[in-house]
Amino acid sequence: MIIAQLGYFGLVFWFGLYVVNRDIRNVRLLLAGLGAIVCSLGFGVAVLMPYSQGAQLVGLSLGKVRDICFYLPLVLWQGAVLSTVSGKEDKRNVLWQLWKYGLTGLALGSVIWLAFAENPDIYDVSYKAAVCMFFILLTVLSIWGAVSDGIKRPLHFYVFSFVPLLVFACMTALNLFFPEDEWGQGTLVAIGAGMLLFGAYTLIKEIREQGESWLPDLFRSLDYSIFFTLIFSGQVALVILLGTGTGFDFATLSLLMVSMMVSIAFQVFVYPIRALLDNIALMTFPKLRTERSKLRLVESVQVRIDDDAKPEEMDDEELYRHIRRATSNLGNLERLASSPLAQLKLIDERLRKRGAADGVVERANELKSLLIESILQMKPRRDEQFGTTDEWKFYNALYFPYVVGIKPYSVRYSDNQLDAPSKDALEWFRTCVPERTCYNWQNAGARLIATSLKEKNALIKAQ
Repeated sequence: MIIAQLGYFGLVFWFGLYVVNRDIRNVRLLLAGLGAIVCSLGFGVAVLMPYSQGAQLVGLSLGKVRDICFYLPLVLWQGAVLSTVSGKEDKRNVLWQLWKYGLTGLALGSVIWLAFAENPDIYDVSYKAAVCMFFILLTVLSIWGAVSDGIKRPLHFYVFSFVPLLVFACMTALNLFFPEDEWGQGTLVAIGAGMLLFGAYTLIKEIREQGESWLPDLFRSLDYSIFFTLIFSGQVALVILLGTGTGFDFATLSLLMVSMMVSIAFQVFVYPIRALLDNIALMTFPKLRTERSKLRLVESVQVRIDDDAKPEEMDDEELYRHIRRATSNLGNLERLASSPLAQLKLIDERLRKRGAADGVVERANELKSLLIESILQMKPRRDEQFGTTDEWKFYNALYFPYVVGIKPYSVRYSDNQLDAPSKDALEWFRTCVPERTCYNWQNAGARLIATSLKEKNALIKAQ
């Protein structure tokens, strides 16, 4: 039984880390992954609790962690759903703001209160009140999100919107009417299964919209995680079982679970870890360090590239969406390399004319050059570096934030390294251009780039 419990704990923990690491800047993947991680920790604590009967203080602390991990995954789940409802880019939606500042604030406050509540009676009442409060709030937000914008959504959206509420309702009933030993692990297993399904749905949906392949990288990560865990944590388990002869106790089981978490985390974050170690080991060899960086990029991106992508057959809206994403990632070769735009026939033609090799890094660099050229073509007058008239707005909105790299709406951004035109542009953005207006100009500029690329592709086909 303990082997199955540890296996389930490791699976949910790995999946949460993988979803977060796949695209940490994607708020839906981030929330879905964090929900799975929190749920796995709650389940792991529930597995540990029977082994802590000799230490009352430890058992009480573990019980608090387990209880908190019951409702936090559902709050995170709801945040991912509401992020979809509010729109992929519009984070000023009332629903999203209510969740971001209201519900998360209540969740954080409840965690702090429960963590420091010492009286068992006060803790019990507080916990049940928190569970009922979050059930009511999540119900209201779910119904509001389903009917607010009047858009008819697919059936699976409503399934993943309201399933958490059903789970939460069952959890509340079990919590109020049955002893905790009969529902503790079972409820966490149910929530964990829900988080796995919802996380998989969110992962597939988001990765497909990004034009990347999701299955090879997922299988690679799962395969490596199982292998690493069996090698390192398996040895720990064998030493415990064969060395003590009495099986697991609280200390040894805790050690094994920590070993599993470290093994899984090391595999999931293997590329950043290798980059850090290479930078340290090859500090005095910059050329070799650069070559190692290219090799890591190729290795990590190859399993994410969708070889069946046909960018020439995309409709206008899909092409615009990929160009919008690529322009916002001009400084990230990994994102550019995995973009379906890197498979354009136009990229093939440019590589052939340059006599460059057809590789992952070369395609990413060529796509970057193509996008920068398209942005520079929007510049109204070649003899001027910066202007503020209407004819400059699309160029300014794309060139300075994405090519130069200024961050006009970040209060922590410093202009110490900027030249004079970029400093003027930064001041103009901050004083004359609202953030939403800049975003709209960037969208319009990306549509102009999409039109330009379609025309260039048409010329290649005509040849």
